Amino acid sequence: MNKIVVSTFAVFIIMILPVLAMSDDSKTDYSNSSKTSSKLVLDEIPIFAKETLLETPSETSSRLGLSIRETPASVHIEKNSVMMNRGYFTPSEAIERMPGIIAGNPPAAQMSFSMRGFSANQIHILRDGIWLGPAGMVGRPSNSFNLDRIEVLKGPASVLQGQGVIGGVINMVTKSPVKNEAYTGEVLASYGRFDNYMAAGGFGGPIGNNIWFRTDISQTGTSGYVDDGGTRSLNSTGSILWRPNDRFDVKFQYDFLDDDLANYWGTPLVSQAFATQPLSGVISTKDGRTLDRRMRFLNFNVADHLAESTQHFTRGDISFKATNEIQLKNTFYYFDAERAWANSETFSFNSGTGLIDRDRFFVGHEQVTLGNRFTAKLDNRILGRSNRTLVGVDYQHVDFVRNSRFFGNFDSVNPFNPTPGSFPNLSASFRNPTVIETIAVFMEETLKITDKFRAVAGFRYDHIDLDRDSFNLDGSFNTRNAFQRDFEPLSWRAGIVYDVTPAWSGYFQWSTGADPIGSNIFVVNGNQNFDLTNARQWEIGLKGSFLEDRGHITLAYFDIERTNILSPGGPGGAVQNIGSQFSDGVEVDGAFEITKDWNIGGNFAYTNANFGVFGANSGNTPPNVAKWTANFITSYQNIANLPIEVGAAVRYVGDRFGDNANIITLEDYTVADVFGSYTWGPVKFTAKVTNLFDEKYAYWQDPFYTSEVLLGAPRGFQLNAHYRF
Repeated sequence: MNKIVVSTFAVFIIMILPVLAMSDDSKTDYSNSSKTSSKLVLDEIPIFAKETLLETPSETSSRLGLSIRETPASVHIEKNSVMMNRGYFTPSEAIERMPGIIAGNPPAAQMSFSMRGFSANQIHILRDGIWLGPAGMVGRPSNSFNLDRIEVLKGPASVLQGQGVIGGVINMVTKSPVKNEAYTGEVLASYGRFDNYMAAGGFGGPIGNNIWFRTDISQTGTSGYVDDGGTRSLNSTGSILWRPNDRFDVKFQYDFLDDDLANYWGTPLVSQAFATQPLSGVISTKDGRTLDRRMRFLNFNVADHLAESTQHFTRGDISFKATNEIQLKNTFYYFDAERAWANSETFSFNSGTGLIDRDRFFVGHEQVTLGNRFTAKLDNRILGRSNRTLVGVDYQHVDFVRNSRFFGNFDSVNPFNPTPGSFPNLSASFRNPTVIETIAVFMEETLKITDKFRAVAGFRYDHIDLDRDSFNLDGSFNTRNAFQRDFEPLSWRAGIVYDVTPAWSGYFQWSTGADPIGSNIFVVNGNQNFDLTNARQWEIGLKGSFLEDRGHITLAYFDIERTNILSPGGPGGAVQNIGSQFSDGVEVDGAFEITKDWNIGGNFAYTNANFGVFGANSGNTPPNVAKWTANFITSYQNIANLPIEVGAAVRYVGDRFGDNANIITLEDYTVADVFGSYTWGPVKFTAKVTNLFDEKYAYWQDPFYTSEVLLGAPRGFQLNAHYRF
């Protein structure tokens, strides 16, 4: 379908419907009401959010409009103001500061996270509440500047988002228009070591009495801390809000991303006998391999490496308050993307030759996704008690084409002076077109049983029609990999919230989920034609604030079981029977305003995760799962009654295994950052030092690339200027 035609049609429909809905007696004069709207505070935005986030509603955890306190689940929100003041210019930097989350971001799957014992595609990445595909294939880093906030929901969430949600949901929410009469804007410039930079600007305000707009554009880039490891990301977002009367809202959004991601696929492991200058304290292995510090900043990729994408995301929302009790909402969206990788990805040390053996791998994606979501929300009373019900229908159509070509053992290079080489010309590639059509019905409900007890429940039924074709290099049809299949998962959740006091609430929840074989429905092959896996979680927790909302804390214990698991990795792409995967743990998160100028915050998490029956790997810990993680941050402002703020942040990540066999251990590490800022009128200048003590560490290992690990960045600095007007 022609993307221009679809986008134009969407804009036309969005703009014409409010005209049909308006009537003379329902018009609203905003010339007076806008004068009482909130205005942007220019003088100071602290490193901590002052408002109590427990009272903030989250659409990621529920579409009922429940606050975090009213939701029987673990929900975390990081707002744009906090991200900008902490210097988190990519979403991953902010997300990994939340309890129990580890960010990986390997080039093959840039939005990879580990959460509650699960990782990669078992965690959904949303863009403004919409799932566009498996995180490992569709997720791109984007830029934090364009976001209003990041919301995270822990645990299975198929009842809200459909198949694939086991570890949790991460929702990137872009900035929207603010309904006030003032024009506001901001400009940000940043530069740091390794040529790290960001240039960004945003502007918004009214157009007449009942239309508002917001537009943002940002570009980030770096030359990288390894040779030839540069990246670039351009993100442009914009939205228009039309409110012709107090019952009707129409919003149109556009989101454009063009990037060229890091081509650093890892540092090769070598034998201990070969590593005459070992990089100690970073990894340990059971098979005698280690790292050599002389290879730490070398890049073993080809010179003409490729890891780029271009994507367009168009969306229209119509909200209509039919009565004081009934609210209708419809969301239409269109997404198209092209992605391409052409790299040397695997670097295997050859003990016989003393060289690094390399491959070549090409992957190309063409994706078009069209979808619509309709919901109806009803507020009423049952037996005199407050009740809210939401019902909805989701439809999504995905056309996805994956082209690929692999060249194994292509060449070998010197470990200390690798010749980049080039990627071979592609005369042909394997082609795998996939069409996925999903229609789902869902329901949520919350009932205030007593003044202290609230019940929350929901279910979702999906019908997924999958049609996957496969073509060989010569264009012939591959009957072995092609197949058709319908899936019909049913997910549900039920929970209660008990208000112990007006400031403290306890909760319990049971939730279920389902995900496909290999956790990626876009690339399921004929030899993986099995039912979806199942998951369940129970969670108990406590949320509260104290000392007149100067502090807040959340605690949670969770227990997750995933069953009927088949994992890719056998001979010829066959699947392996894992049987089950378990995780349980504790998460604690809190912040406290010691004085009006001194704030502290932090969190820690304990996660115990293991496989069930998995051959020789039975009982092992899944890759990239740390038993312990912790974060601490503090800041002090108005030093000597001057607009100066200083602060520090510390992050600890415990030992993790890098592979299913638990042969490779990524050792624990601690990274500290310090910063200082000075506010001069509407401009805030900030200096930040990252990895203050120059910690050497491995932050991730892709279990499909066990011959190499990804090493973290050394000490760096960052200088920022942020002007708000």
